[in-house]
Amino acid sequence: MVRVKHRVLERFARDIVAELGAPEPTAERVAESLVAADLRGHTSHGVLRLPLYAEMVEADRLDPTAAPAVEREDETTATVDGRDAFGQVVGPEATALATAKSLDSGVAAVGVRDATHLGRIGEWAERAAEAGTAFAAFVNVQGGSQTVAPPGSADRKLATNPVAFGVPTFGALDFPLVLDIATSQVAHGKIRELAHADEPLPDDWTVTASGAPETDARAFEDGEGALLPLGGRSAGYKGFGLAVVAELFAGIAGDAAVAGQRSHEWADNAALFVAFDPTRFTSEAGVRDRVTALADHLRSADYSPSVPTGAAGEGDDALLPGEAEYRTAVERREAGIPLPDRVADSLRELAVSRGLGDRVPDAFAK
Repeated sequence: MVRVKHRVLERFARDIVAELGAPEPTAERVAESLVAADLRGHTSHGVLRLPLYAEMVEADRLDPTAAPAVEREDETTATVDGRDAFGQVVGPEATALATAKSLDSGVAAVGVRDATHLGRIGEWAERAAEAGTAFAAFVNVQGGSQTVAPPGSADRKLATNPVAFGVPTFGALDFPLVLDIATSQVAHGKIRELAHADEPLPDDWTVTASGAPETDARAFEDGEGALLPLGGRSAGYKGFGLAVVAELFAGIAGDAAVAGQRSHEWADNAALFVAFDPTRFTSEAGVRDRVTALADHLRSADYSPSVPTGAAGEGDDALLPGEAEYRTAVERREAGIPLPDRVADSLRELAVSRGLGDRVPDAFAK
């Protein structure tokens, strides 16, 4: 494990993205977004992605020079054609449109297509909530990156189709309430993360044709097994239903392909972003009062050491949606971002192959 200051990592990521052909503003935006994911503890959506993005550029699946274009715009709706640009450039465009229109008109819906990889969808929920709007996102992969099986099957038929929600707290909490989840047992990026770390997969993430799990992360990346839908073997119909809704919402709003219309290897996100102005229904004080009351109510629960919180807690207490990311970012801004050795190695190799060996952070040196 190496640890690197987030500003150092940002500069390094910016240099790599620029060398891939991106204009300086795009390189800065992509680097900032990737490192923001690492700061919040989501290594799967951080700088680990850079070698994959380089492969996408080489395969002409990502245009580093492209910028999104707004289509079919009216007072409350719009469609954003990502034009195969970096998703970290498309996401802010669509989010800004949705928030501005909702603040003007009360509610807005924005469709997105051809956004390559939109990154951590929770970032767009955070941005919308910080602008004072409530937000919902439904994302598909336009038939690509199929890794998830329907209940009762081990055939890869859907992508992980994330959904995300953001709620502004207007100062009631130090952070907006943000829920960002895959509709599968886990985001595919978490498997990539474990493959880089050469660690096994938990038994309840995947399934094979025999019904047994696939616990080898690298074998999964080579096509063995499939992700279970959220809810796993006992309640996977719930995650499967959410995935189907996300698939169609994103495809319809983005005027984009859905699984079954085409199939390809790469990520190529479409999405529906919905935002509404909560002050059309109550006041900022009304939102604060509700958030405070709910947070106090949930924190007053009797948390027992014998009842595990799993990934939803820190210590013995449950955390609110977005709270873990907030706490992690505070700690990592001070102490630096930890990266697995294999991630550091892959980034060093990418930099050297691109003639950027002199830009590799000292923390990555062997």
